Amino acid sequence: MRTEQRQTSSPGRPRGAADSRDRLLAAALAAFTRVGYEAAGLRAIADEAGCDVSMVAHHFGSKAGLWRAVVECVGQRHDLWLRDVIGLVNSKSPVADRLGALADSMIDGLVDVPGYVSFVNRALAEPGERRDALVERVIRPGVETCTPLWREAMAAGVLRALDPTVLHIGLFGACTMLLMMTDVCAELGGRALDVGDLKAELRTLMLSGHVGRTPG
Repeated sequence: MRTEQRQTSSPGRPRGAADSRDRLLAAALAAFTRVGYEAAGLRAIADEAGCDVSMVAHHFGSKAGLWRAVVECVGQRHDLWLRDVIGLVNSKSPVADRLGALADSMIDGLVDVPGYVSFVNRALAEPGERRDALVERVIRPGVETCTPLWREAMAAGVLRALDPTVLHIGLFGACTMLLMMTDVCAELGGRALDVGDLKAELRTLMLSGHVGRTPG
């Protein structure tokens, strides 16, 4: 009987381990975004997740491990978007059409994961090893994946000549700011902008150097 009890119990496994990992990741994402890495406390994160602070060590080993896991979640979501981008890069459709589709997918991707976008913006504002790691996991793959399409569009005269990295990061920064400040745009510009409006504006911005018709 004692042997059976030892087999069915888990002395070294904290209670609630089975369902606490995702809750810790969500709470950490919010905390790192709100106050930054240094100010985010593990106990406060665990309290927000509704679990014991020992779960951080159980799942992630440390605060740094928890931060890396959040970055990996962001990276995996970004990887899904990059799969679609690769399809656009390799497509035989007119380059202007592919740029329009890429503009739409930028907006859609950012709308789908607003928490991830806020986390990235906050993390990029904190220079150091963590920012460098985020750049390598998320920013660099995006730049490198999209650059062939940017170069093709420039060579075709659809985009004005510009450094592809500046173009890529500038567009994402513009999209992020627009989505964060739609209410300000409405107040200052006199009209409310929905997601469809933002897509149309971004297409116009991207294709303003195209001498032909902008795809509708």
